[in-house]
Amino acid sequence: MKNPFIPIGINLVVVLTLFSQPIGLLAADPAKRENMPASPVLFIFLPCFPWATFLFCFLFASVAMAKDGPNTVSIRFENELHPTADAGIGPGMDVARDGKHLFMLQGRNLAILSVKDPGKPELVGKLKNVGNLRQIVVRDDVAYITARADGLFVIDVSDRTAPKLLSHYDTTEFATGIAVQGRFAFVAQRWFGVEIIDISNPAKLRHVSVVRVGEAQSCVVSDGYLYAGAWEECRVAICDVRNPAKPRQVAEVELNGRGDGLCVENGILYAAYGHHQPGAELSLDDPRYGNGNGMDIFDVSDPAQPKQLSRVQFAWRYYGGWPDTWRVKLSFPYAYLYHTHNGVFILDVSNPKQPKELAQIRIPRFPGEKGFRKFKTEDKSGTRPKVIPFDPEKVSYSPVCGLETVDGHMYFTGLDTDLHVFKNNEFVRAIEDGDDDAGKLKARGDFHDFKALEPFGLKNLSAYRPGGQVYAAVAHDGYVYAACGSAGIHVLDEELGLLKQYPTAGFAMDVWVLGKKLYAAQGAEGLVCYEVDGPELKRVNSYETNRAIRQVRVAPNGRYAVVHAGGGGYEILDVSGGNEIKRTKQVIGWGGLVYYRQLCNGFIDERYICGTWCAGRTFMSDLGGDEPAELPDPLGLLPDMKEGGYAASGKYALVTRDGGYSFYQPLREGEYDFDLPVHRIPDGPAFRGKPTVRGNILVACNRIDGAVTVVDITDLKAPKLVRQFKISGNPDLAFIGDGYVMIPAGRQGLIKFDL
Repeated sequence: MKNPFIPIGINLVVVLTLFSQPIGLLAADPAKRENMPASPVLFIFLPCFPWATFLFCFLFASVAMAKDGPNTVSIRFENELHPTADAGIGPGMDVARDGKHLFMLQGRNLAILSVKDPGKPELVGKLKNVGNLRQIVVRDDVAYITARADGLFVIDVSDRTAPKLLSHYDTTEFATGIAVQGRFAFVAQRWFGVEIIDISNPAKLRHVSVVRVGEAQSCVVSDGYLYAGAWEECRVAICDVRNPAKPRQVAEVELNGRGDGLCVENGILYAAYGHHQPGAELSLDDPRYGNGNGMDIFDVSDPAQPKQLSRVQFAWRYYGGWPDTWRVKLSFPYAYLYHTHNGVFILDVSNPKQPKELAQIRIPRFPGEKGFRKFKTEDKSGTRPKVIPFDPEKVSYSPVCGLETVDGHMYFTGLDTDLHVFKNNEFVRAIEDGDDDAGKLKARGDFHDFKALEPFGLKNLSAYRPGGQVYAAVAHDGYVYAACGSAGIHVLDEELGLLKQYPTAGFAMDVWVLGKKLYAAQGAEGLVCYEVDGPELKRVNSYETNRAIRQVRVAPNGRYAVVHAGGGGYEILDVSGGNEIKRTKQVIGWGGLVYYRQLCNGFIDERYICGTWCAGRTFMSDLGGDEPAELPDPLGLLPDMKEGGYAASGKYALVTRDGGYSFYQPLREGEYDFDLPVHRIPDGPAFRGKPTVRGNILVACNRIDGAVTVVDITDLKAPKLVRQFKISGNPDLAFIGDGYVMIPAGRQGLIKFDL
C-alpha cells in the first residue's frame, strides 16, 4: 500500500493503520485514482508489526478515555469531492460576498466578480497593486482589507466595475484578521492583539483602543463581545467591547490547536484550530506535534462562562508551515470549515453537541497540470519538520484560504490554482451576515488618557500626541524629530511643542540622524534622506523598493545603512554617493518573518550590526570598512522572538531574553558560545522588550504588553532596577538623552520624562 503520510527528517518508521478500508474517491478521475491516498495510514518511525499497532491503538485510546473531555468527532482523510467548476481568474487568498458579487483577494490585487449566474462567476472589476492582502469584509459598498505589514485598506466598491481607494490606515502591526460591526472595525494583528478602529468616516479612520489578547489571527464580534482566535496560545479570548474605548477580557477557552478563524451564531462559538496541540514540542517524536487540526464548539450564551460542547478532530497529522490559516463560516445548520491543504469540510451542526461530517472537498493537482506545486518538505530552520497527508511527489492539494456561498453554490479560493465552484443544492446555503450590533457598541472615554501616566511618578512628565502613531523619535541639536506614521515627520522643541510637520507619502516608521542628515523609513515610499537645518528638512534623495521600509540604521562612518525591508529581510545600502542611494546587498533568512524592530539598535563597537528572523537566524555584518563584511552568524543567541531584541552597548552586543539580557562581543571568525548567562535583576522583576542603551542606562520597551523598564547597567553583570511601568500604548525603541528618556508610544503619542 502506498503511504500518503510523509513525515520529514525521521530515521525510524512505525506504521499505525488507523483504518484499513479503502477510500472511495467520489469525484476523482479513475485514471488518476492510483495517485491518490489509498487509506489513512500514519507513518511514525519504528518497525511495523501487528502487535505493535494494536498496542499503540490500545494505549492511545486508554489515554484519551482517561481524560474527561468533550464529545469528539474524528474525521479521516477520505471520500473527497472535487470542485464542479473553476472561475478561470487565477489563485486567491480570501473571498467575501455582498449581494450578487464576490470580492476576491489575489496577491496584491482586488478582483470583483458577478455571480448573477451562480455557476459562472464573471470578472467585472479590479483594483491592482493595493498591498499584501489577507482578509476582506464588505459593508455598505465599502471593502475593508487587511494587508499585513501594509496595514488596512478601505476601498469604495459602490461602482463594482471601478473600485477606488478611499483611505489607507496605519495599523499597530501586521493587520491579519478583520471583523466589522456597526461603526467599528476590529483588526487582529498577531502578537499585538486586536485594534479597534472607528470607521464612521471611511475616508478618515480613527484609532479607538487596543485589546491585548495574545497572538490574534482572526476575530469576530457578536452581541457586544469580541472573540479573538489566539494562534500561539491555542485559545479564544472573549472580550466585552460594548464600550470599544474600554475593552476588557472576560473569559477564554482553550483550543486543541492554534487558534484562527471563528464564528458565533445563536450563542454558539465555532472555533477552527490548526497545526499543533497545546504544549507540543517542535518534534515529530511528540504525538501532539501536527495533531492539532480541527474545530471546537462552545456554548457562549453567557460569554463570561463558556462551556465546551464538542470537538471535530482530524485523524491525521498535518503541519505544512505556510499558509497557516484555518477558518469557519456558518449557514445553519451547516458549518463550512476550510483548512489550507486539508480542504473544505461540510458539517451538520444542527445539534452542536453532536456534529456530523457530510462532505470533504479538496483541490488535487498532479505533476504536469496547471496549479501543481510540489510541496516543499525540507525544513531550513531545522526546528519545524513537515508532516502531510499526501505524497508530494504524486499529488499536491491547493490550500484553501477563503470561502463564500450562495444557495446551491460554494466558492473557495485555491492559493495555487483558481476560484473554485462547488455545486450542491443539499448542503450549500447562503452565508448571511449576523445581526448588526451597532446599537450595542458605544465608545465612551479616552483609552490613552494622559492622566493614566500620573500614578507612575515620572519626573517632568510631558507628552505629544499627533494624529498618527509615533514609531520613533530622536533628539539632535535641541530639536526632536519624530516618525509619526500616517501623520508624517514632526519636528518638536525640547518641551515637545510642535514646530513643523512634514507629510509623507508612506507611513513614517523610523528616523535616524547622523550629522546634518536625517534618514527616514517611510514605508511604501522607501528610505528618504533629508538635509537637516534645525526645524527645516530638505529632501535630498531616496531609495525605493517593492517592499515597505520599516527601520533604518546608518553606520557612524556615514557610508552604509541597513534597512528592514518588507516582511522577510534586510538590505544594506550605500548612502555615501550624494544624490544616489544604491543597494549593495540583500540579506535573507532561512525561514520565518522579520516582525517589528528586529534590527540591532545601534552599532556595536561603532561598526558591527545584526538583525534577526523569527524562525531562527541572526546575521552579523561589519559596516566599518570600505565594503560590507559578513561575520559568522551568532547561532543560538536569539532574543525572545516576540519580546526581545538587540542593542549596541559599547563593544558588546546586548540581547534581551528570558526576563533579562546577555551580552557578547562579535566574532570575526569561529563559533559563538551558546551558553551565555542571562543577567536578571536580583530580587527584582523580569523584564522584556526592545532595548536601547546609552552609557549605564538600559531601557527595554515591550510594544506588545506596554511595559517600560529602566535599568542601571553600570555593572553589566549586576543590573539594577530604576523603574518599571506599563502604558496603554505600544512603546517602541526609546531614545535616551542627557538625563531624560523619550518613549515613542504608538497611538498614545510621544512620552518624555527625566531619569
